[in-house]
Amino acid sequence: MKYENCENIRERLLLLISSEYESDAAFERACGLAEKTVNNWRRGRSSSFMKMLPFLAEKFHMTVSELLDLPLSKTPSELSDEELRLLRLYRKSRTLPKERRAALAATLESVITLYLSCEPTKKKD
Repeated sequence: MKYENCENIRERLLLLISSEYESDAAFERACGLAEKTVNNWRRGRSSSFMKMLPFLAEKFHMTVSELLDLPLSKTPSELSDEELRLLRLYRKSRTLPKERRAALAATLESVITLYLSCEPTKKKD
């Protein structure tokens, strides 16, 4: 894997750790990692996180593709452009604290439900 890709993954992972855990030590305890593991990641002394991607993705309740921020694939039978746009936005919200992300998801669900309830039903011809 190219160095730039590894750096992007490291930065994304560290951002997730900072946004979802009160400290690196809290994350290390939650994952059963040795003390100073995340500190070594932050300083670029270790890239051991690369071997742990499935475990880390599970820890953040996402897929490895989401953790790696891979582009969403699209085939004709899959998602529309609008659905892909919403999924990309949702993925960006991973950096928000859990409570704010949950509030955002609840707001979106409420707004969509409201719009659907106000939409007139179509008559069948």
